Amino acid sequence: MDQVEPIAPRADIVSNSPTQFELRGKDIHVSFSTTSITGRPLLQYRDRQRQVSASGDEIRQVDVGIGTLVTLELQSNAADAGGILFSVLIPHAQLIGQDRSVRIRTVGITTRTPGFVIPTTRQVETYTEVNLSGEATLVFS
Repeated sequence: MDQVEPIAPRADIVSNSPTQFELRGKDIHVSFSTTSITGRPLLQYRDRQRQVSASGDEIRQVDVGIGTLVTLELQSNAADAGGILFSVLIPHAQLIGQDRSVRIRTVGITTRTPGFVIPTTRQVETYTEVNLSGEATLVFS
């Protein structure tokens, strides 16, 4: 099997990663900034039923190798109402030279957890996925 050599980036080409992601799919709109003027990430989520904003430690970010999984709590499991989380996979993207934006496609996942759990053998969380598309841009703060 032939070895594939990675292509070295040209020294004269500047490469940046996007810092702002505007995504839409079905009835969902997500705006995620990796940083802000305060240095903290910002996430805004909107669907037909709710609008939720979060910043800093209210946003969970985990590098999963294929991108960063960014998660926000939409509804806490208070009073045994059941919890709802929304996660979006932020893909790796690259802006070359003077480019300030790139089109991206990814997936969002709504996770629902039950309220009061009666001891039984079953799957606890359920998932609903949505295809998201939009634009990733480089924003200087």
